[in-house]
Amino acid sequence: MNYSINPRYLVFFIMLVLTSVFSIQVVVFDYAYLYGENQLMEHTQLLILLSVGIIFWLQGGEKHWLMVKPSAASLSLLAYLGAALSFSFILREMSIKKSEMDWLIYFVDGQGFKLIMVLVWLPLLFKAFQFKYDYLNIVKKAILSPTALFLMAAVGFLAAGALFDKEIIVVEYFRFFEEVLEMNGYGFMLLAALSFRRDMVLAVCNGAESVMAELCSEAVPHVVASPVSEHS
Repeated sequence: MNYSINPRYLVFFIMLVLTSVFSIQVVVFDYAYLYGENQLMEHTQLLILLSVGIIFWLQGGEKHWLMVKPSAASLSLLAYLGAALSFSFILREMSIKKSEMDWLIYFVDGQGFKLIMVLVWLPLLFKAFQFKYDYLNIVKKAILSPTALFLMAAVGFLAAGALFDKEIIVVEYFRFFEEVLEMNGYGFMLLAALSFRRDMVLAVCNGAESVMAELCSEAVPHVVASPVSEHS
């Protein structure tokens, strides 16, 4: 009998526990320092984002997509784009203004951040443009997949957090609401990373013909049975 726990359920449970614990500590016991700069909530966000980046990065090699070889290059790049997005958020969340390393402050909290973003994203987006038709087909087939829905939820949480960050909404503990919404947004990014490989293979295999259909007939059962087997 298989007693293994689905990683997505575990992530849901952990995010629920974290949200509940932080809410009680801040709202009930008034431990406001928890959501301060470089405090526990920000460290938690960085840990979640690091997990997201690692999972996407590990799925970036084309060898992980050999079962759908005609789409291996585009899916590999898509995984690297997910890792780059996580890296971008990590730099955004880091705050080292109080350190004495001026060069690091320049690249994280200064104008150097924009330079890094250009150097990271310009080549990736240029390469992604070459696979635009592949990605349009994937979007059409996977728009309601768990990966897409988790990413939509992440965007929703992060957008809501931005309302408090930009002080469009100002209420008691509004900085806490910003941090807890961002934390859950990154949690949904983690769920998307865990669902990514399975959903992308299913999207590519949906409606496949001839040789591709034969590859998919072998790939899909394997992926469905072990959706995160390649993460280890």
